[in-house]
Amino acid sequence: MIFDNLKQTNNLTSTENVIASFILEYPRIVVNISLEELSEECHVSQASIIRLCKKLGVKGFSDFKIKLASELTSFALDGQMPSVDLPIPEEATTEEIANTFYRLSLQALEYEYKALNISDIKMAAQLINKADITYIYGRGESLIIAEDLHYKMIRLGLLSVLEPLNGFQEAQSFRDDNHPTNIKKAAVVISQYSNSHQMHYIIDELVTNNIPFILLTASKNAWPYEKLAHVTLRIHSTESRYKMGSFTSRNAMLYVLDCVFGELFSLNYKKNSNNLSTFAKRKTERDYFYKNNNLE
Repeated sequence: MIFDNLKQTNNLTSTENVIASFILEYPRIVVNISLEELSEECHVSQASIIRLCKKLGVKGFSDFKIKLASELTSFALDGQMPSVDLPIPEEATTEEIANTFYRLSLQALEYEYKALNISDIKMAAQLINKADITYIYGRGESLIIAEDLHYKMIRLGLLSVLEPLNGFQEAQSFRDDNHPTNIKKAAVVISQYSNSHQMHYIIDELVTNNIPFILLTASKNAWPYEKLAHVTLRIHSTESRYKMGSFTSRNAMLYVLDCVFGELFSLNYKKNSNNLSTFAKRKTERDYFYKNNNLE
């Protein structure tokens, strides 16, 4: 974590120690100032600050401020950062458990909001909006995220197909009688690690059939899939495979896809509003019919 790494002064030069001391003493100020302003406050070069940022494992000062702000949000609650893999300590009370998951959710949302790439969100929404049919793929815990998006699209009357990544897609053909080749197709592939065989099979099929796809992943290196994707939506997650559950990554993925869905909705606001009303009306009518006919 940023704070822990800044405290390890044995790995820092004298100049870097000056910068680290200022950040540790005034973290909230650092989040809200520019690289030039921090340079002036610490009486060091901007290059020295950037070198420190890279030593801390971030790309640059902007990325550093995002991560610092994310940690500050969690620390502000009780001074402790919960573990993403095993967030609940032994013999934790129900109140402590509730507080832990609240902090994990808040931490994930705060980071993703600050790191959100608006142009990528727009590009993803526009791709789905232009498609006649959208295939949505997920596996394991990612399937829950895929189902949520699928249901939202159904409510708007948008044609989508939910495809669990269970290994059968390698035999699937997109050239069939039900979906003629002149229909515009798009896909959303959701995978936290982007390294399963099933994912490789389906992306190979998508590329072979010239179907543009959106990749949603937490992998820092999703090569070559991110190069093949129309747009890559990358969330921040430090969860390992030995985690208790996908708490932070689930919230982060849901948030990013909610942003895409919100943009998709706004592209045809009146039409989508009417579709929601129609959907709700049909559901009410069905409920009334089943209730009055005692059908179970």
